[in-house]
Amino acid sequence: MSRRCDISGKKAQRGMKYSFLRAHFNPTAKRKFEVNLQTVKTTVNGKRVKLKIAASVLKAHPEIRSGIILPLKKRSRKKIKKLLSAAKP
Repeated sequence: MSRRCDISGKKAQRGMKYSFLRAHFNPTAKRKFEVNLQTVKTTVNGKRVKLKIAASVLKAHPEIRSGIILPLKKRSRKKIKKLLSAAKP
């Protein structure tokens, strides 16, 4: 199972590990920047489910914890984001 946010689709990114060598920063090895995923129990369309959501998404949309209503059809992540931003009070 991939480490990916169920709402925003955020996933791990790649970058470089830096070391300080002789007064210069030296990129030495590749590394992976993981997403800060949190497991949240919430109600979606009246059913209790567990979702893995990025902490930045939870911070931006705290109403996710109280419950969300998503359309029954499969929607793209952009449309889900739009629905969440429209639901903000």
